Parts: sequence; structure tokens; C-alpha cells
Amino acid sequence: MTRIRTILALAALAPLAGCGAGTPAEQRAELGRQGTGDITIAAVWPWKALKEIRFSEGLQMAVDEVNATGGIHGRRLRLRKEDDNGSVNEGLLIAQRLADDPRVSAVIGHLQSYVTVPAAAIYQTGGLPMLSPASTDPALTSKGYTSVFRIIATDHQTGRQMAELAARRGYRRVAIYYVRNNYGRELANAFEERAAGTGVTVVARASYAPEAPADGRTFESTLGEWKEMELDAIFLAGEVPQAGYLVSEARRLGITIPVIGTDAMSSPALLAAGGKAAEGIVVPSAFHPQEPRARVQQFAAAFRKRYGTDPDPGSALGYDAVMVLAEAMRRARSAAPDDLARTLHAMKGFDAVTGAISFDERGDLETRTLVKMVVRDGAFHYLGEPLASAGR
Repeated sequence: MTRIRTILALAALAPLAGCGAGTPAEQRAELGRQGTGDITIAAVWPWKALKEIRFSEGLQMAVDEVNATGGIHGRRLRLRKEDDNGSVNEGLLIAQRLADDPRVSAVIGHLQSYVTVPAAAIYQTGGLPMLSPASTDPALTSKGYTSVFRIIATDHQTGRQMAELAARRGYRRVAIYYVRNNYGRELANAFEERAAGTGVTVVARASYAPEAPADGRTFESTLGEWKEMELDAIFLAGEVPQAGYLVSEARRLGITIPVIGTDAMSSPALLAAGGKAAEGIVVPSAFHPQEPRARVQQFAAAFRKRYGTDPDPGSALGYDAVMVLAEAMRRARSAAPDDLARTLHAMKGFDAVTGAISFDERGDLETRTLVKMVVRDGAFHYLGEPLASAGR
């Protein structure tokens, strides 16, 4: 923690220490307006730890498409990858290194909100626009930053939409089981808050530690009590693999009511941990290749042709992140940070793979309609009806 505070303190002092000409932020702005040379976008992600997510493929596909059509007014995009290992310390060190490098025009990252939220302070202070494709914590955009954006629904939006799904499905008495961290709490609170206005009653609520062991017995006592209640469904605001263990324990105890989950559960790890018990679980997602929307089908076909496999949500979010930044640079006719941030804030209805993108004053999506998936035969299948689009 001392190391983290030191990094943040140095970042905060950077503008005071270098207010004359030639600071990295000033050099970045000059390079961005010159109109010559490659434009570098950094992508920060736990690359080694999460090889199963096809995020890199989506990023590179977008970069290649932009360059194949002339780049940004003749300037080619270049992707620079950095691995934060899912670590706050590593993430902050990388953020400072990127902020100090005037050749970097924008950053896409990080994965985990607990890394992205503190790193955003460094990017903002260093005058480096950041676009998050995966961090859902509302705190990311709650601090008045002008150059921090995200293209994924917040936990608050997702929780509200899942409550609306429960209401549409006729689940009147629901229990909430959530992972005891910011992610789980935000989702659980948003679900319960929205449920109150939809005719859904939350009759029980419990939490579990993020490091719950794999044997599932951690959940036995709570689930045993819930088995005796008249419940219509369980809202599981969990993360994998523990969410899979929890569902396995519920089914072992004879609890057969529906389980609806969250976006962190839309991962192969849920299927591996839950096995047959995962069958029937419904989860929201930013993307599914079976969604019939034309933009989705066009992207999925191109991805399959290039990589020989279906794109996943990471692929779509990576692709969209590059395309959104490229479009903003084209409209601004500049890669300078102020020009880029101002153009992103003004962007309305950009036709992205994951849905139309319009940013509000905080850098959040104004609305985002999530798709939903159901586990059938050991795989995630598109369920058809999109979740209702919910604001904050």
C-alpha cells in the first residue's frame, strides 16, 4: 500500500514539477496534432493469466482493418501490449510508464476494476485518454475525470437489468447470493433497488468470501436454509470459479429453482466448475455471436474467417475499443488528448459490435442493452430476448 500511495502521489505532483514546455502531456498533444507518424495505442491486460479470452484477437483485427483502409488520415495504428498480471502494483507502474511516454496516444485497459480505478488517476493526471473495455465498477467514472471512458455496462446497470429480467420471468420471491467485494455488493444492491419497483421481493440475502474453497461446503448452511423457503429464483452476483461451486452445492442439496447470474459468470470457468449443475443458468453479456443483429453477424463471420473460431465477449469488446478510438481520431482529425476526449464525449450512436455507443458527461455509456445467454449442453447459447435497456 505504501508503494501504491507513492506512485499516486508522484503522479499527482507531475504537472507541478513540469509545468514548462516539454512535459510528456505537452509532447503528446504536439505529436497528436502533427498529422504524421504512427499512432500508438497501448493495451494493458493480464495477457499471460487469461489466454482463454480472445481479447488480443479482437484488438488486432480492428487495428488491421483500420490500417487496411488508410489508417487515421494516412497515419497507421500501432498496438503496444503491456501485461499488468492482474496486479495493482504492476498496473500502476505500467500506467505511470505509459503516461510518461508521449508517443502513446491512448490506453485500452485494464481488466479488473480494482486495477483500473487507481490507474485512471495516473492517466488523467498525465493527460492520457483511457478507454476501459471490461471494468464495471461505477467508481471508475465517479471522480470527475474528463478523459476516462468505458464501453461496457456498469455493475449498477447490469444489476438493474437482471432485476427487470426476474420480473419479466415472473420471479416474485428471489434470494440474492453475492461475492463479498465491490463487484458483488454493487450488483446485489442495484438488483434489490430495482426489484422493489418491479414487483420482485428479495426475501433473503447472503454473501460469501471471494476465496471460498472448491468443495462448495462454504455455501451449505445458507443454501440449506433457503431450501425451506418458498423461492422462485436465486440471483447469484458471483465470480468464477466459486459461482460454479455454489450452484453445484445448491443442486446437490436438491434446490432446483432457476439461477440467474452476472457478466463475470459468462466464462468457460463457470462450465468447468459447475459441470452439469450449470445447466439452465442465465447470465448477461456484452456480446454473443448468435445475436441476429447485422453488425454482430458481420463481425462474427469476419472473425471466424480470420481465426477459425467464434469470437467471445472479449473479442468484441477489444474490437470495439479500437474502433471507437479510431473513429474519434478521424472525426477530430487529431490524436491529441484534448481533441480525442472532447470528440468521445460528443459521440452519439456509434454503430459498434456490442451496441450503439453514446458517452455521457462522465464517460459512461448512456445506455447499454445487454444480451442474455443460457447454459445448455455445456455451452453458452444466445437466449433471444435482450434484457431491457436500463439507465442508472
